[in-house]
Amino acid sequence: MKNECNIIRDILPLYREKMVSADTSEFIEEHLKNCSECRKECDRMKEPKVMRSNADILPLTKLKQKLRTKRIKTIVFTAILVTALLVSAFAVMDAPEYFPYFSELVSITENADKSITITFDEIVTDYQCSSYSDTSEEGRHYYQIEAWTSLWDRWFSKRGAQSTTIQAEEHLPFSVYYVSNNGQENVCIYGQELAGDGGMISLPRLSPGYYLILAALFLGVMLVIWFAVKNKSNIKIWVERIILYPASYIIGHTVVLGFDFASYSFPRDFALIIFLSILIYCGLLLGHSIYRLRREIKEMSRY
Repeated sequence: MKNECNIIRDILPLYREKMVSADTSEFIEEHLKNCSECRKECDRMKEPKVMRSNADILPLTKLKQKLRTKRIKTIVFTAILVTALLVSAFAVMDAPEYFPYFSELVSITENADKSITITFDEIVTDYQCSSYSDTSEEGRHYYQIEAWTSLWDRWFSKRGAQSTTIQAEEHLPFSVYYVSNNGQENVCIYGQELAGDGGMISLPRLSPGYYLILAALFLGVMLVIWFAVKNKSNIKIWVERIILYPASYIIGHTVVLGFDFASYSFPRDFALIIFLSILIYCGLLLGHSIYRLRREIKEMSRY
Protein backbone atom coordinates (compact mmCIF):
# COMPACT_ATOMS: atom_id res chain seq x y z
CA MET A 1 0.00 0.00 0.00
CA LYS A 2 2.94 2.29 0.56
CA ASN A 3 3.85 2.16 -3.12
CA GLU A 4 0.25 3.03 -3.93
CA CYS A 5 0.43 6.04 -1.59
CA ASN A 6 3.60 7.27 -3.31
CA ILE A 7 1.93 6.99 -6.70
CA ILE A 8 -1.16 8.81 -5.43
CA ARG A 9 0.90 11.66 -3.95
CA ASP A 10 2.83 12.03 -7.20
CA ILE A 11 -0.32 12.55 -9.19
CA LEU A 12 -2.24 14.58 -6.55
CA PRO A 13 -1.15 17.93 -8.12
CA LEU A 14 -2.57 16.75 -11.46
CA TYR A 15 -5.72 15.60 -9.70
CA ARG A 16 -6.09 18.99 -7.99
CA GLU A 17 -5.84 20.73 -11.38
CA LYS A 18 -8.30 18.23 -12.91
CA MET A 19 -5.75 17.05 -15.41
CA VAL A 20 -6.32 13.28 -15.00
CA SER A 21 -8.79 10.97 -16.65
CA ALA A 22 -12.11 10.04 -15.05
CA ASP A 23 -10.88 6.56 -14.17
CA THR A 24 -7.73 7.90 -12.49
CA SER A 25 -9.78 10.51 -10.61
CA GLU A 26 -12.15 7.78 -9.37
CA PHE A 27 -9.18 5.66 -8.29
CA ILE A 28 -7.62 8.54 -6.33
CA GLU A 29 -10.90 9.43 -4.61
CA GLU A 30 -11.41 5.80 -3.55
CA HIS A 31 -7.88 5.75 -2.12
CA LEU A 32 -8.41 9.01 -0.21
CA LYS A 33 -11.46 7.57 1.53
CA ASN A 34 -9.33 4.86 3.12
CA CYS A 35 -5.95 6.63 3.57
CA SER A 36 -5.79 9.40 6.16
CA GLU A 37 -2.19 10.38 5.28
CA CYS A 38 -2.92 10.97 1.60
CA ARG A 39 -6.14 12.75 2.55
CA LYS A 40 -4.14 15.14 4.76
CA GLU A 41 -1.70 15.74 1.93
CA CYS A 42 -4.58 16.54 -0.41
CA ASP A 43 -6.09 18.94 2.15
CA ARG A 44 -2.74 20.65 2.61
CA MET A 45 -2.52 21.29 -1.11
CA LYS A 46 -5.91 23.06 -0.96
CA GLU A 47 -4.58 25.73 1.43
CA PRO A 48 -3.50 29.05 -0.23
CA LYS A 49 0.19 29.85 -0.30
CA VAL A 50 1.01 32.29 2.47
CA MET A 51 4.57 33.02 1.53
CA ARG A 52 5.16 35.23 -1.46
CA SER A 53 8.31 36.32 -3.13
CA ASN A 54 9.52 39.91 -2.88
CA ALA A 55 8.64 40.34 -6.54
CA ASP A 56 5.00 39.49 -5.73
CA ILE A 57 4.80 41.68 -2.63
CA LEU A 58 6.45 44.81 -4.07
CA PRO A 59 3.58 45.90 -6.39
CA LEU A 60 1.07 45.44 -3.57
CA THR A 61 3.26 47.47 -1.20
CA LYS A 62 3.55 50.29 -3.75
CA LEU A 63 -0.21 50.24 -4.33
CA LYS A 64 -0.83 50.45 -0.57
CA GLN A 65 1.58 53.40 -0.26
CA LYS A 66 -0.08 55.24 -3.15
CA LEU A 67 -3.52 54.68 -1.62
CA ARG A 68 -2.29 56.10 1.69
CA THR A 69 -0.71 59.08 -0.09
CA LYS A 70 -3.93 59.69 -2.01
CA ARG A 71 -5.94 59.63 1.23
CA ILE A 72 -3.62 62.17 2.89
CA LYS A 73 -3.60 64.44 -0.17
CA THR A 74 -7.39 64.28 -0.38
CA ILE A 75 -7.69 65.38 3.27
CA VAL A 76 -5.25 68.28 2.70
CA PHE A 77 -7.02 69.23 -0.54
CA THR A 78 -10.35 69.34 1.29
CA ALA A 79 -8.85 71.51 4.05
CA ILE A 80 -7.40 73.97 1.50
CA LEU A 81 -10.67 74.06 -0.43
CA VAL A 82 -12.67 74.83 2.73
CA THR A 83 -10.15 77.54 3.71
CA ALA A 84 -10.35 79.09 0.23
CA LEU A 85 -14.14 79.12 0.43
CA LEU A 86 -14.03 80.78 3.86
CA VAL A 87 -11.56 83.43 2.66
CA SER A 88 -13.71 84.02 -0.43
CA ALA A 89 -16.78 84.47 1.74
CA PHE A 90 -14.89 86.90 3.99
CA ALA A 91 -13.60 88.85 0.95
CA VAL A 92 -17.15 89.30 -0.31
CA MET A 93 -18.57 90.18 3.11
CA ASP A 94 -15.71 92.57 3.99
CA ALA A 95 -15.82 94.46 0.67
CA PRO A 96 -16.23 98.19 1.50
CA GLU A 97 -19.46 99.93 0.50
CA TYR A 98 -18.46 103.61 0.35
CA PHE A 99 -20.99 106.26 1.38
CA PRO A 100 -21.65 109.21 -0.91
CA TYR A 101 -21.63 112.51 0.94
CA PHE A 102 -24.78 113.90 2.55
CA SER A 103 -25.03 116.50 5.29
CA GLU A 104 -26.07 114.12 8.08
CA LEU A 105 -23.19 111.71 7.35
CA VAL A 106 -20.55 113.76 9.24
CA SER A 107 -20.64 116.45 11.89
CA ILE A 108 -17.65 118.66 12.78
CA THR A 109 -16.84 120.15 16.20
CA GLU A 110 -14.10 122.80 16.63
CA ASN A 111 -12.00 122.36 19.76
CA ALA A 112 -10.21 124.97 21.89
CA ASP A 113 -6.75 123.81 20.74
CA LYS A 114 -7.68 124.58 17.11
CA SER A 115 -8.23 120.91 16.34
CA ILE A 116 -11.50 119.53 15.04
CA THR A 117 -13.42 116.35 15.85
CA ILE A 118 -15.26 114.63 13.00
CA THR A 119 -18.11 112.36 14.11
CA PHE A 120 -19.73 109.98 11.64
CA ASP A 121 -23.30 108.81 11.46
CA GLU A 122 -23.95 105.41 13.07
CA ILE A 123 -24.30 103.76 9.65
CA VAL A 124 -20.55 104.23 9.17
CA THR A 125 -18.62 101.25 10.50
CA ASP A 126 -15.13 102.22 9.30
CA TYR A 127 -13.28 105.19 7.82
CA GLN A 128 -9.89 106.35 6.60
CA CYS A 129 -8.16 109.71 6.94
CA SER A 130 -5.20 110.58 4.71
CA SER A 131 -3.33 113.87 4.32
CA TYR A 132 -1.05 115.79 1.99
CA SER A 133 0.48 119.28 1.96
CA ASP A 134 0.08 122.13 -0.50
CA THR A 135 3.41 123.11 -2.04
CA SER A 136 2.34 126.72 -2.59
CA GLU A 137 3.55 129.62 -0.46
CA GLU A 138 0.43 129.40 1.69
CA GLY A 139 1.44 125.91 2.83
CA ARG A 140 -2.08 124.76 3.58
CA HIS A 141 -2.54 121.15 4.77
CA TYR A 142 -5.29 118.97 3.29
CA TYR A 143 -7.06 115.93 4.71
CA GLN A 144 -9.20 113.43 2.83
CA ILE A 145 -11.89 111.46 4.65
CA GLU A 146 -13.65 108.41 3.26
CA ALA A 147 -16.24 106.31 5.11
CA TRP A 148 -17.78 102.94 4.41
CA THR A 149 -19.55 99.91 5.78
CA SER A 150 -19.61 96.23 4.80
CA LEU A 151 -21.77 93.15 5.26
CA TRP A 152 -19.29 91.82 7.84
CA ASP A 153 -19.41 95.02 9.90
CA ARG A 154 -23.18 95.29 9.73
CA TRP A 155 -23.67 91.72 10.90
CA PHE A 156 -20.84 91.25 13.40
CA SER A 157 -19.40 94.65 14.40
CA LYS A 158 -20.72 96.75 17.27
CA ARG A 159 -18.32 99.68 17.20
CA GLY A 160 -20.86 102.42 17.79
CA ALA A 161 -20.44 105.93 16.39
CA GLN A 162 -17.04 106.51 14.77
CA SER A 163 -15.07 109.73 15.27
CA THR A 164 -11.60 111.11 14.61
CA THR A 165 -9.72 114.24 15.70
CA ILE A 166 -7.57 116.27 13.30
CA GLN A 167 -4.88 118.51 14.76
CA ALA A 168 -3.39 121.40 12.80
CA GLU A 169 0.27 120.70 12.02
CA GLU A 170 2.64 123.54 12.98
CA HIS A 171 -0.43 125.80 13.29
CA LEU A 172 -0.85 125.81 9.50
CA PRO A 173 -4.37 126.24 8.14
CA PHE A 174 -5.94 123.04 6.88
CA SER A 175 -8.92 121.85 4.90
CA VAL A 176 -10.86 118.60 5.02
CA TYR A 177 -12.42 116.95 1.97
CA TYR A 178 -14.88 114.08 1.92
CA VAL A 179 -14.20 111.48 -0.79
CA SER A 180 -17.26 109.53 -1.96
CA ASN A 181 -15.35 107.02 -4.15
CA ASN A 182 -18.20 106.73 -6.63
CA GLY A 183 -17.25 109.22 -9.33
CA GLN A 184 -18.78 112.22 -7.53
CA GLU A 185 -16.77 115.34 -6.79
CA ASN A 186 -14.89 115.51 -3.50
CA VAL A 187 -16.69 117.79 -1.03
CA CYS A 188 -14.89 120.36 1.13
CA ILE A 189 -16.45 119.89 4.58
CA TYR A 190 -14.08 122.14 6.56
CA GLY A 191 -11.70 124.97 5.77
CA GLN A 192 -10.91 126.67 2.51
CA GLU A 193 -11.31 124.90 -0.81
CA LEU A 194 -8.33 124.33 -3.07
CA ALA A 195 -7.45 127.37 -5.14
CA GLY A 196 -9.06 127.12 -8.53
CA ASP A 197 -10.90 123.94 -7.52
CA GLY A 198 -13.14 123.10 -10.43
CA GLY A 199 -14.52 119.92 -8.98
CA MET A 200 -11.81 117.46 -7.90
CA ILE A 201 -12.71 113.76 -8.23
CA SER A 202 -10.80 110.84 -6.71
CA LEU A 203 -10.41 108.17 -9.39
CA PRO A 204 -10.11 104.42 -8.72
CA ARG A 205 -6.85 102.56 -9.25
CA LEU A 206 -6.71 100.71 -12.56
CA SER A 207 -3.87 98.40 -11.51
CA PRO A 208 -6.16 95.38 -10.82
CA GLY A 209 -7.30 95.47 -14.46
CA TYR A 210 -3.72 95.53 -15.74
CA TYR A 211 -2.74 92.57 -13.57
CA LEU A 212 -5.83 90.66 -14.68
CA ILE A 213 -4.98 91.23 -18.36
CA LEU A 214 -1.38 90.08 -17.75
CA ALA A 215 -2.65 86.92 -16.02
CA ALA A 216 -5.02 86.20 -18.93
CA LEU A 217 -2.25 86.72 -21.52
CA PHE A 218 0.14 84.50 -19.58
CA LEU A 219 -2.57 81.83 -19.32
CA GLY A 220 -3.10 82.01 -23.10
CA VAL A 221 0.64 81.63 -23.81
CA MET A 222 0.91 78.63 -21.47
CA LEU A 223 -2.09 76.95 -23.11
CA VAL A 224 -0.38 77.28 -26.50
CA ILE A 225 2.78 75.73 -25.03
CA TRP A 226 0.68 72.92 -23.49
CA PHE A 227 -0.77 72.00 -26.88
CA ALA A 228 2.73 72.05 -28.36
CA VAL A 229 4.15 69.61 -25.76
CA LYS A 230 1.07 67.48 -25.01
CA ASN A 231 2.85 64.36 -26.31
CA LYS A 232 5.85 64.91 -24.01
CA SER A 233 4.52 63.77 -20.66
CA ASN A 234 7.40 65.05 -18.47
CA ILE A 235 7.26 68.60 -19.87
CA LYS A 236 3.45 68.53 -20.04
CA ILE A 237 3.17 67.95 -16.28
CA TRP A 238 5.24 71.05 -15.45
CA VAL A 239 3.36 73.19 -17.97
CA GLU A 240 0.06 72.09 -16.38
CA ARG A 241 1.39 73.06 -12.95
CA ILE A 242 2.40 76.52 -14.21
CA ILE A 243 -0.95 77.04 -15.98
CA LEU A 244 -2.78 76.61 -12.68
CA TYR A 245 -1.44 79.87 -11.16
CA PRO A 246 -2.71 82.44 -13.71
CA ALA A 247 -6.01 80.54 -13.64
CA SER A 248 -6.00 80.83 -9.83
CA TYR A 249 -5.25 84.56 -10.01
CA ILE A 250 -8.18 85.14 -12.39
CA ILE A 251 -10.49 83.22 -10.04
CA GLY A 252 -9.19 85.23 -7.04
CA HIS A 253 -9.75 88.54 -8.87
CA THR A 254 -13.29 87.49 -9.80
CA VAL A 255 -14.10 86.58 -6.19
CA VAL A 256 -12.75 89.84 -4.73
CA LEU A 257 -13.67 92.38 -7.42
CA GLY A 258 -16.10 90.53 -9.65
CA PHE A 259 -15.72 91.74 -13.23
CA ASP A 260 -14.47 95.22 -12.22
CA PHE A 261 -11.09 96.35 -13.55
CA ALA A 262 -10.63 99.17 -11.03
CA SER A 263 -10.58 99.52 -7.26
CA TYR A 264 -10.94 102.38 -4.79
CA SER A 265 -9.21 100.28 -2.11
CA PHE A 266 -6.38 98.75 -4.15
CA PRO A 267 -3.95 97.74 -1.33
CA ARG A 268 -6.67 95.79 0.50
CA ASP A 269 -8.11 94.22 -2.65
CA PHE A 270 -4.75 93.29 -4.18
CA ALA A 271 -3.54 91.67 -0.94
CA LEU A 272 -6.75 89.61 -0.78
CA ILE A 273 -6.44 88.58 -4.44
CA ILE A 274 -2.86 87.40 -3.95
CA PHE A 275 -3.66 85.51 -0.74
CA LEU A 276 -6.73 83.89 -2.25
CA SER A 277 -4.96 83.02 -5.51
CA ILE A 278 -2.19 81.24 -3.56
CA LEU A 279 -4.77 79.23 -1.64
CA ILE A 280 -6.63 78.32 -4.83
CA TYR A 281 -3.35 77.44 -6.58
CA CYS A 282 -2.32 75.09 -3.76
CA GLY A 283 -5.74 73.42 -3.94
CA LEU A 284 -5.64 73.05 -7.73
CA LEU A 285 -2.06 71.78 -7.61
CA LEU A 286 -3.02 69.18 -5.02
CA GLY A 287 -6.13 68.24 -7.02
CA HIS A 288 -3.97 67.79 -10.12
CA SER A 289 -1.63 65.52 -8.14
CA ILE A 290 -4.57 63.47 -6.80
CA TYR A 291 -5.93 63.06 -10.34
CA ARG A 292 -2.60 61.71 -11.61
CA LEU A 293 -2.29 59.44 -8.55
CA ARG A 294 -5.76 57.99 -9.22
CA ARG A 295 -4.71 57.15 -12.76
CA GLU A 296 -1.56 55.41 -11.52
CA ILE A 297 -3.54 53.40 -8.93
CA LYS A 298 -6.07 52.37 -11.59
CA GLU A 299 -3.28 51.17 -13.88
CA MET A 300 -1.58 49.25 -11.06
CA SER A 301 -4.89 47.60 -10.08
CA ARG A 302 -5.13 45.98 -13.49
CA TYR A 303 -2.14 43.75 -12.82
